[in-house]
Amino acid sequence: MTTYTYLALLPRDGLFCKDGRGWYTSASGRGHGLDWPWPSTILGALRTAWGRTAEAVSGKLFDHRTWLEETAAVQLGRMLTLRRPPDTDWNTTHLVWTAPLDALWLEGRREVFPLQPIPSRAPTLGRDDDTARESLWRPALDEAGKPLPSPRWWRQDDFVAWLTGQPVSAQKPFPATARRVQTRVGIRPETLTTDDGLLFSHDVLETLELHAEWAIGVEVTLPGGAVDAVATLGSDSRLVRIETLPETLFAPPARLLETFQAGSRGLRIIAVTPLAFARGWLPDGFEQHDGQYVGRLPGLPHDLVLRAAFVPRPLHVSGWNRAAHSGKGAPKPTARMVAPGAVYFFERVDEQPFDAAHARSLWLAALGARTEEGFGRVVPGIWHPTPKTPNTTQPTP
Repeated sequence: MTTYTYLALLPRDGLFCKDGRGWYTSASGRGHGLDWPWPSTILGALRTAWGRTAEAVSGKLFDHRTWLEETAAVQLGRMLTLRRPPDTDWNTTHLVWTAPLDALWLEGRREVFPLQPIPSRAPTLGRDDDTARESLWRPALDEAGKPLPSPRWWRQDDFVAWLTGQPVSAQKPFPATARRVQTRVGIRPETLTTDDGLLFSHDVLETLELHAEWAIGVEVTLPGGAVDAVATLGSDSRLVRIETLPETLFAPPARLLETFQAGSRGLRIIAVTPLAFARGWLPDGFEQHDGQYVGRLPGLPHDLVLRAAFVPRPLHVSGWNRAAHSGKGAPKPTARMVAPGAVYFFERVDEQPFDAAHARSLWLAALGARTEEGFGRVVPGIWHPTPKTPNTTQPTP
């Protein structure tokens, strides 16, 4: 039986997790960091923390082969993003979520506009003919409006309201992280002067605010024992403090289950960590059948029809394998993944509604590949499809 440990990783000196671009670019001449660490980066930090504890217990250092063997059982499950006032015990009000892609900010509107998919009236251009892809519904607006940038993060109350089909105000502040640029320089040991070849700068993601602090919540398997209270995370091994988390933070919200209990004809699935599918944007297990994509989702014993997919440009996820090449390290292969915030719309083939049991099974469920690294986590939301009419949801003027 797998035993999970629930932890919060609190960065104390910002975060720098380098993306795939080079150190020097024509745009800014500096290194660029991610908006938030990849799950694989967080898993690497946990494996490192547990491995160091194991080394201390054994009284010897592991070589690269032993390190891989000893830490292989450390696996990452569900993940959360957290933000709380200082000196406050963790609770569900501290959860924050990636903004869903079916939410649209329009200039002059008081509420966030919900994009509803409707059947397409025009074909797309592609490199192949795919009748199932052409049958997917697409978002549409009934009136002109200037789109505005979407906030990166949503609070728990707003996110749950969105999942349950309730309006969300667009006129209040949303959580946001700040960035700064840090410059580093190398010193020549023989002269104690600067080395121009080691002069560079990069982004730092600030995780401490005047009245709040950000953290990463994880569900992790630790084979015997615990990790130390201090670990390192990111490209330059910045310090993070580790605290325990209540398991209740990973449970589905009661309001969401109550809404699903009344029945929902359709289902939305929103990605909260990057999704790794074998065929790019298309969920694994869905195949063409009579001009539609039909398949099943984890935990649901029903055949589903994929009606629509709101998917942004792919993420290119890589990293650094420190155990490769006899411990010298090497870059990991780059994988194209579906970005957090992507939304998939489904209906049951038997035309029956989705209920609270389905919602419970899908809350932070694992979908796709590399789920043992923390990728592929999704949450459900209600959807009431209206295929015979265009988008009639009118934002509040």
